[in-house]
Amino acid sequence: MASPVRTILGDALCGLKEVETASVQVCATSPPFYLLRCYGTRTHWPDGWNGELGHEEHPNDFVRHLLFVFDEVWRVLKDDGCVWVNLADTFNNKQGKKGTTNAPNGSAGRFDAGGKRYAESLRAQPEFFKHYVPGIAHKSEMGVPFRFHLAMTDAAFRQFIGAPAGPQWICRRTVIWAKSLVNLEAQQGEGTAMPEPTRDRPSRNYEFLFLFSKNPDYRFDRTKIDVPARKSYKQGDKANAGSVWETEVLSDTDPGPDGLWRVNQEASRYPHVAIWPRALVRQMLLPTTEEGDTVLDPFAGSGTTGEVAVSLGLKAILIESSKLAQKALQDRIRRCTQPSLFL
Repeated sequence: MASPVRTILGDALCGLKEVETASVQVCATSPPFYLLRCYGTRTHWPDGWNGELGHEEHPNDFVRHLLFVFDEVWRVLKDDGCVWVNLADTFNNKQGKKGTTNAPNGSAGRFDAGGKRYAESLRAQPEFFKHYVPGIAHKSEMGVPFRFHLAMTDAAFRQFIGAPAGPQWICRRTVIWAKSLVNLEAQQGEGTAMPEPTRDRPSRNYEFLFLFSKNPDYRFDRTKIDVPARKSYKQGDKANAGSVWETEVLSDTDPGPDGLWRVNQEASRYPHVAIWPRALVRQMLLPTTEEGDTVLDPFAGSGTTGEVAVSLGLKAILIESSKLAQKALQDRIRRCTQPSLFL
C-alpha cells in the first residue's frame, strides 16, 4: 500500500518542479521568517541571487523570492484550491539579535527567556543576527507580512519589488494566530508567547495567517470550524469562528473540545525551533479539504502538516531542505504512517 505522504528532500523552488500541475487542493505552510533563522541551506534564485531564503539584504528581496515559490504553488494548485501562509514580522536593529534594546539583562536576558536550547542556537550564529537594513529606521518593524500580502495581490507592488509578471492571488482573509491573550480588566494573561525583555513596546504575541485563493469561488466550508453560539434565538446555532485563533497549553492526551483545538505547541521530540501547533493546522485544513485530498507544504520543517493530514484522511506532499529538519520529518512521517512499528 502506497504511503499517503510523499517527501521531497530539497529546496522549495526545485521541489515544486517535481509536483504535478493542478494536483494539490490546499497548500499550508510557514516559510522561514525574514532574518530570524539560519538553517544552513542555499537556493539559486531566478533573479541570480544565490543564498538562503530569509537572509536577503532587503525585505523586498525576500518577498520577491517568496513569489517565485508561490508562482509554482499556483501551478500545482487546483482551480478551487487555496493557500494558507504563516508569517511574522521582524524588527530592524543596529545591534542585531546578539544585543537587545532596553532589556534589563542585555543579551543574556533575551536568550535565557527563550530556553537553553534556543539560546545556544542563537549564540552559534552571531554574524547572521547582526544584519541591519539601511533605509529602514532603527527599531522599526519592517512590515514583511504586509509587503508579502501586497506582492501576492497587487500587480503594481509586484512590479515595484522587481518580480516578473505572475499570478494575482485573492486574499480572502488575514487571520491572527494569538499565542497569548490578555484580559485588560483583570490584568491577567494566558498563552504560550515567547517572553521578551524589551520594555519600550508591547510584546510580540501573535503571527499572521493569510488565506489566498486562485479564484473567487473556491472550496471553503466554514461550518466545520464554527463554534457554539453563546447567545442565539435557536438552540444549536453556530457562531462565526472569527479571525483570531488561540492555541492553549495542554497535554497531547487531553482531548479538549471535540478533541481538536487544544494542543501543547511546545511538545516535540525534535530539536526544530519553528514547529507550529497541530491544532492550528487542523483549523486550516478542516474547512478547505475533503477526505482523500492532497495537501502541500513546501517548507515542511519537521512535518506537522503531514502528520495532521494523515490524521484527517488526507494525502500530503512535503518539501524540506534543512538537513536537521529532514531527519525529524522522515522519523515523524514513519511514526504516523506506520504506527505499528513503534508499539
